[in-house]
Amino acid sequence: MRVIKHVLTLFTIGLLLIGFQTKSVAGSNIPDNFNQPSENLITGGQPTQVDLQKFKAAGVSKVINLRGPGEAVNFDEKAEAEALGLSYISLPVAGAGDVTAENARKLYQLLQGEEKVVVHCASGNRVGALLAIGAHEVNGKPVEASLEFGRAAGLSSLEPKVRAVLGDEGRQ
Repeated sequence: MRVIKHVLTLFTIGLLLIGFQTKSVAGSNIPDNFNQPSENLITGGQPTQVDLQKFKAAGVSKVINLRGPGEAVNFDEKAEAEALGLSYISLPVAGAGDVTAENARKLYQLLQGEEKVVVHCASGNRVGALLAIGAHEVNGKPVEASLEFGRAAGLSSLEPKVRAVLGDEGRQ
């Protein structure tokens, strides 16, 4: 019985250390349901009011919203962000039809600088799509590296659309 108790104690301590190490490696206090594909870029779905406060505490200075005007949110995100001292920009990307190289270039223009930025849509999928396209079209990364960056930012079901924009629709 004593050995089992000792093993369970060690196992519990190990799990705690793993959890602590994961947070330390992430190096930030951003909400768990968001991604940080690069040092000054946080991506994901619709943030809550609490998330905006956490972003402010994490050093974010700008919020870029890719949601279209028809996508309802239960609070005034722009007002909440600005009340926290965050710059707020809307770049509507209504759906797959707006996942274009032109919109990717617009997003990359908004990301210029050294400030920490949050880019979001409803789920992070459009964010990852535009970032993948921009990684290739603006930064000249190879297609697969661009897709990998997009996935790290939230790209999922829009990957075939991104491949089509990048002229790589034959690979999956």
